[in-house]
Amino acid sequence: RPLAVSRACAPPHAVATARPSGAAAAPGGARAARVFTWAAIVAMFALSAMALTAFGIPYATTGGSLLTKIHPATWLATLAVGLTLLGPGGPSRRLARVAIASPGIVIFGVTIVLLFVQVAVVLRLPLSQMIDTYVLPIFLFVALGDFDRPARRSLALALHAIIAVDAALGLVEYASGWRLTPMYDIDGSIIVDWRSTALFGHPLNNAFIVGLWLVTMASGGGREMPRMLRLMAMALAAMSLVAFGGRVALVMAIALVAVIAMLRAAAILAGRRFDLTGAAIALAAGTVFLVVGVMALDAGAADRLLERFVDDSGSAGTRIAMFHIFGDLTWGEFVLGPPIDHMVQAQREYGIKIGIESTEVAFVAFYGLAMAIVLLAGIGAHLVELVRATSRASLWAVVFFVVVMSASTGLASKSTNLAMFTVMVLTMMPRAGDPAAAAVARDRR
Repeated sequence: RPLAVSRACAPPHAVATARPSGAAAAPGGARAARVFTWAAIVAMFALSAMALTAFGIPYATTGGSLLTKIHPATWLATLAVGLTLLGPGGPSRRLARVAIASPGIVIFGVTIVLLFVQVAVVLRLPLSQMIDTYVLPIFLFVALGDFDRPARRSLALALHAIIAVDAALGLVEYASGWRLTPMYDIDGSIIVDWRSTALFGHPLNNAFIVGLWLVTMASGGGREMPRMLRLMAMALAAMSLVAFGGRVALVMAIALVAVIAMLRAAAILAGRRFDLTGAAIALAAGTVFLVVGVMALDAGAADRLLERFVDDSGSAGTRIAMFHIFGDLTWGEFVLGPPIDHMVQAQREYGIKIGIESTEVAFVAFYGLAMAIVLLAGIGAHLVELVRATSRASLWAVVFFVVVMSASTGLASKSTNLAMFTVMVLTMMPRAGDPAAAAVARDRR
């Protein structure tokens, strides 16, 4: 009874902190929702399109039923969201809570509904190409909304381990020529390429995820790891970017990490206090990384990557030629969306064999200018919501995401890139009010 009296007199936040947290305190439906969310995220990071193809599932190749064209992570996330909405209060109250707390997700969801209507009714194209790209990020955002800080921390540690394994595999594949999964073309044939495929499949996907992780760590993420381990993992990730051959991701990751480091160095020179032990560890790790990097370059480890900057196999030419594909369109087709066969024929005529290497241009080519503007606005609302859900430090990751996606087909083709980005920001970046976020804010000041 004295305990009951003390709780009754305590302020609301004290009572909230006295309650048990984590999966053990959650009811059965919430525990099941977390299990399915975990399964969806692990499947998304561990099962690439190439891995599914190697298992005989025509996810990214021709043939197969509609069920095989949707990633297993999306099916698992659907179950997680369904169980989440069936929690206390029922679906209507849960949806209302999400709408009030995260209006950017509502805007993004409405945008996707409009896109589906246009694609199905106006363009008469299958929707399976877009479900993983746009629906999965929304589902995971909603499912992760019920994760408390310890649950997010556990998930972040698991993702750190997965990305470290991916980076190590990339270096092993680069040095040995062995491949965990081969690279498949759309017809199912194997493509011979020196770039590593590792866990995340296509080399550019690997470069994007590893580069994004590197930027999140440099901008304040990963505080759940010991500092020395975090620096060692960052060095491993930076070296693996050479094995994946993603030029834009490599350059952007190095540039953003360098800018972040210079801003912090300038703050120290201006008088900001700093941890002497942490500074010594960072200097020692940086020195070792530079020495190893110079030795690797001297041994010719990056020769093939440097060749990609010299001979890009027509990538730069594609970025120039892709603007010519709109020349034969009428004004109505340009605004409302051209027939897909016109775009395919235009790409053949202008020798574009590797896809339209810009998300924004591809949006206009596939959906028309009007829907492209609406879709970009919806994606922008989603990115803003991610920053609101974490902290301003996530803006560094957003800059990396926007630049890399703008230099490739990115979000204009079937992928889980936006969903992976969503999960990494929500789990790895410190949230406003957390001790880690306060430390990042002090660093910024």
